[in-house]
Amino acid sequence: MRPLKFTNKILAIIIIFNAGSSFITLDTACSFSASISKKTTGEPYPHILKKQTFDLNTRNIKVLTSQGKHLWMGTGRGIIRYDTYTPEDYEVYDNQNHLLSNGIFSITFDSKNLPWIGTYGGGLSHHNGNQWKHYNTPQGLNDAFVYDIEFDANVLWLATWSGVNRVTGNPSERKNWQSFTVENTEGGLIDDWVYAIEIESAEKIWFGTESGVSSLHNGKWQAYNHKDGLGASYEQVQLENQGTMSLFQGKHHSAQASPSIPNLQTSDYRPNYVVSMLLDKKNRLWIGTWGGGLSLLDTKTLTFRNFTVQDGLPGNFILSLEADKSSGLWIVTNNGLSRFDGKTFQNFSAINGLKSKFIFSIEAAPEHSLWIGANSSLTRLVLDPETGIPLNIN
Repeated sequence: MRPLKFTNKILAIIIIFNAGSSFITLDTACSFSASISKKTTGEPYPHILKKQTFDLNTRNIKVLTSQGKHLWMGTGRGIIRYDTYTPEDYEVYDNQNHLLSNGIFSITFDSKNLPWIGTYGGGLSHHNGNQWKHYNTPQGLNDAFVYDIEFDANVLWLATWSGVNRVTGNPSERKNWQSFTVENTEGGLIDDWVYAIEIESAEKIWFGTESGVSSLHNGKWQAYNHKDGLGASYEQVQLENQGTMSLFQGKHHSAQASPSIPNLQTSDYRPNYVVSMLLDKKNRLWIGTWGGGLSLLDTKTLTFRNFTVQDGLPGNFILSLEADKSSGLWIVTNNGLSRFDGKTFQNFSAINGLKSKFIFSIEAAPEHSLWIGANSSLTRLVLDPETGIPLNIN
């Protein structure tokens, strides 16, 4: 790879890039100056969370993916590959050096530990160890917007905004691409806008879409949505959800209503809209909805249980999910972060030391730590090895 690479001793263990400045256009000859970067100890709340905090001159960190000592950050302005062991080194990948789009939706690594990048409008990018390769609709990709990437052994699954792709073998060969849409699955794939993929086994794959959840099990499709129990009722979330959409930008969300509830024309409540999913070690499927709270699907009994603010969540819009090594579930909401131990939700926000309550991504990392991507900032929490709870909380 030949990314933009920078070394600057100013970038010590804990760094802030001046968030007040516009994002800098970088080239191979430049580095950050002292005037736009400085150290921080996590003030003003160092006594509450043992953490490292970074301010970034970029938009929200949509994706976080760990790769050994490296943390890959997907933003609206490309990828930052950060060396967490040698923190003065980082690399930038964007449309100035090989990527076709700066909007990053997903980052995944294959069995050879090589990166695959899903982008906003630039299709699928992959580094094969020697060079970047790009795949788009001419090669067989359903859509140039690739929201999630998952591998089942050497089988590649792609969630796009025009259905699902399954790739077996060399992706450069059109014959290896298979497409699944609402039309060719006869509604088994419940919506062509697909946001998340979870692989239970080679025979059973789960897909989170804008209209509910679909499964492909032994070649047969099945769909589930609000009428089957996905998402809490409007009465349960109406009060907490009021006005939430004003905090989010984007015409796509605000222009649409809840498809399964025709009389409810509101973008503050779309229980079928699956934003995130996580399959835990017990093969339970956790599902984050847009305003309908957190849903838990028992994949054996196919029954749902829903959790909302009334149960202890800080918000009903579930943007990202992650499991820690202590079997805790971390939940990113529109109103901060929460950890669920199976009984109780423990919530964290700016008053606990987070840089922003507008969190978008989360990633468990080695050595019992957690990376949190938010609006123009990155936070690292150090977790207790036994309980999974952040250290130094009052």
